Amino acid sequence: MKLALAAAFLAAYVVLDRISFIHSFSAINITPWNPPPGLGLAVLILAGPRMAPLFFMAALAADLTVRDLPAPLWASVAGDAVFVAIYAAGALFLRRTVRMDPQLGGLRDVLWLLAVAVVGAAVVAPSYVALFTLGGIVPPDAFLSAASRYWIGDMIGIAVLTPAILLFRHMPRLPPRRILGEMMLQGCAIAGALWLVFGLEATANFQFFYLLFPPLIWAAARFGLKGAVLGNMAAQLGLIVVFRAEDTDIVTTFQFLMLALAMATLVLGAAISERRRVQTALHARQEELAQMSRLSMAGEMAAALAHELNQPLLAAIAFTRAAQRLLAADPSETTKARGAMDRAVAESQRAGDIIRSLREFIGTGRAAREPASVAALVNDAMGLTAPECARRGIRLVTQVDKLLPAVHVDRVQLQQVLVNLIRNGMDAMGQGGEIAVAAWAKSGQMEFQVADTGPGLSDEVAVHLFEPFNTSKATGMGLGLAISRSFVEAHGGKLWLDRTGPGGAAFRFTLPLSGDTQGEPRL
Repeated sequence: MKLALAAAFLAAYVVLDRISFIHSFSAINITPWNPPPGLGLAVLILAGPRMAPLFFMAALAADLTVRDLPAPLWASVAGDAVFVAIYAAGALFLRRTVRMDPQLGGLRDVLWLLAVAVVGAAVVAPSYVALFTLGGIVPPDAFLSAASRYWIGDMIGIAVLTPAILLFRHMPRLPPRRILGEMMLQGCAIAGALWLVFGLEATANFQFFYLLFPPLIWAAARFGLKGAVLGNMAAQLGLIVVFRAEDTDIVTTFQFLMLALAMATLVLGAAISERRRVQTALHARQEELAQMSRLSMAGEMAAALAHELNQPLLAAIAFTRAAQRLLAADPSETTKARGAMDRAVAESQRAGDIIRSLREFIGTGRAAREPASVAALVNDAMGLTAPECARRGIRLVTQVDKLLPAVHVDRVQLQQVLVNLIRNGMDAMGQGGEIAVAAWAKSGQMEFQVADTGPGLSDEVAVHLFEPFNTSKATGMGLGLAISRSFVEAHGGKLWLDRTGPGGAAFRFTLPLSGDTQGEPRL
């Protein structure tokens, strides 16, 4: 297999040298287009320096069979050795120093390839020509002309062929019919531009060469680097066909123009391909972030449910156990037991309402709103916490006028806000003390306050008070205030710590009296 690949490389090198052997200059047969170095550099980039001996053999075989150099064998051997050594050094630099991606995956890779091609050809051309000048084959006065033509021949060969080999070394699949049709149109546009450039008598001044720009830019803009490479290849092959009937000086000048166009097109195509890869990666990252956001929301929902369901479920269990104790002590106490069971059922229903409300809130950011009496909201919240307050010896005080206007709210969510604030006060005081719940209308808003007579909050806790999972309780989850703030803000209001200190802490929150305001939910 390796022998077959080596033979294929040798054959391809010689064939490329044969078909590009037009308008040879001076006794060493310099041509305006020299694609074999493009093939050799591509192989060295892909396979490494171990391919240098095969590259040397191919160059020497081409010199002996195609160019028929009128020089001693030592001159050809020395010239080809310098030629191969310099390009092998350039390929090694690309592989090991700058670590160029052989697939030309970014603009950086294309720029490094072109830089090595420019420098490599600039070193090879005068070195190669100098050997034959010293040997008396190239006249000294023709040195600069021969070196410049050698440089442009190698450069255009590398700029056109090397990227094509690197990108299309694996047999590509045939593109869809629509894309294939567009590529054919681009090829026709290139052919038409070449006809306009060389089909008119005034082209000796090269004023129509710019007509090649639009189809090549079209190819690069539409298909990125691959489009630029194929467009350059088509344009160069078209030029070579035309050059067979043109004057040598015109050919060299056109090749300089083609080199500038090819390099600009490659850079444009590479930039467009890189931008598309970045956009694709960004889109994929956005999808990943969206998925992570959904997972995070699910986790927050689970944490919120765990926190909010804790209160009604514990109450339901307490009432159920109370009913069990009543019936165990005196089976005839069915009335009291039934009352306890009714309270347990009510708490279980409240748990179901909490689940529904949280699902709607997290799923859409909104909740079912209805007019609700402020006094009724406060009384319901105090009724839910009264048994625990009584057990701890905490006095509940309310300061709510029954004539206050109604608010447009989700009853379950606002009850939970009040219950959370009351329970925080209970936990802060432990045993004994007072919790006062007040409400009043002010400046088009309904303002609520829940104040306790506990020890207040420490500075460390107060700074991160509304952040999720921030808690000073040994068994707390740190979600109550974060969820409460989200509920209030979703209603268009604000929740904040009004005061804290040795005399206790007070929380306030506002709700708009108009039911139209929608805040941004935040957990």
